[in-house]
Amino acid sequence: MRTWRRSANAVLAMVVALTVLGGVVSGHHGRAGYSNQTSTVKGTVTSVEWKNPHVFINFDVTDDKGTIVHWVGELSSPSTMLAAGMSRTTLKPGDEIVVKGKGGQNGTPVTLIDSITKDGKPVVGDPNQEGRFVNDTR
Repeated sequence: MRTWRRSANAVLAMVVALTVLGGVVSGHHGRAGYSNQTSTVKGTVTSVEWKNPHVFINFDVTDDKGTIVHWVGELSSPSTMLAAGMSRTTLKPGDEIVVKGKGGQNGTPVTLIDSITKDGKPVVGDPNQEGRFVNDTR
């Protein structure tokens, strides 16, 4: 009877663990929201969000009409960005940056970042290469 109860408890614990972790694993999203066109925009950093599963750069871009448009740029995971040489203090609000990446579908102001340049120097990625910086880092 004791052996059966221990086995039942072990099975129940595994079912609970797999159920909880299954939601985490399936939570990652695809790239359907991004176009295949590469674009480059210049903007001013408003904030940087270091959170799993990705680092996000929020920045303001002035469009052709002089209107400020809030953009969101997606990078890879925090650990990958740290390994690529970026830190939590690399970009700060007010920094002027040039962002190259795959833009959002239908002109949505989002981008899957290939590279970021600040003061003419690459912060992450290579602005002179084709292809996403994040191809090898996801």
